[in-house]
Amino acid sequence: MSKMKLMSVRIYFGLGSLLVPRKMAKKSFELFQKVRKKKVRQREEIFFEKARSFKVYYDKEAIDCFELGEPNGPIVFLVHGWDSNAGSMSKIAFKFAAKGYRVLAFNLPGHAFYKSSTTNLLECKLAFQAVLDFVNPNKTFSVVSHSFGSAVVANALAGQSFKVDKLVFLTNPNKIEDIFKEFKRIIGLNKRAYRFLIKHTSQLLGGPISSLDVTRNLNSINYNDLLMIHDFYDQVLPYENSFQINSDIKSSQLITLEKIGHYKMLWNDEVVGRTVAFVDGEEVL
Repeated sequence: MSKMKLMSVRIYFGLGSLLVPRKMAKKSFELFQKVRKKKVRQREEIFFEKARSFKVYYDKEAIDCFELGEPNGPIVFLVHGWDSNAGSMSKIAFKFAAKGYRVLAFNLPGHAFYKSSTTNLLECKLAFQAVLDFVNPNKTFSVVSHSFGSAVVANALAGQSFKVDKLVFLTNPNKIEDIFKEFKRIIGLNKRAYRFLIKHTSQLLGGPISSLDVTRNLNSINYNDLLMIHDFYDQVLPYENSFQINSDIKSSQLITLEKIGHYKMLWNDEVVGRTVAFVDGEEVL
């Protein structure tokens, strides 16, 4: 967002918060759900060209799904982040496929090729659950996720009967209200309008926002091990998120790296290598 546009947004929500706080709460929620659809890059297009595509029919719009690798191999699901697409994890996908895994990925609702350009964590959670139900894995499987996708994974798997082997979070949020607070600061929403925003969100969820927190949901997943990889200087999701989860969750491991970025990490040889090795059962330090 350009500085001029950001200034306009802040003026709009700042003044609106004073005059019509309830209306601004709903308007801000609409903005919060908006996906910035980016052009699919050439290295991502290769993934979509080589993967077998299929649809999983879902309430809002059929989910775009993709498969690579050995059809009878151990399953690993890949879940991408916000404003991205399944092809963003293609370097990881091809690495797993080369090792005999059955790699399954999908575009989150509102992203990539969908008509819709809005979504939220609850909708993405339900979409992943729909994919899981469609695939119906009868053996343990693993999941690798990036950024917002890690929150999707934690929420989708919580309370489910699936047995998960390895979880890999390539950065992740933790307390979801922290994201709302940062959003409030960016757009200039005042305290009263923000309270209405939280109330509106809680009503849609049917419970408090804290029910979406990653740590809370990890405690309700039947999994063996969790690996988190996070750049200490990540400018998108603070490193503190992974540090706190690693402190609170026993069956977890945190690898701290520097200068791998938030998005570029998905193409980093060290990150890809450690991710695949961990899921493969090797010790990674």
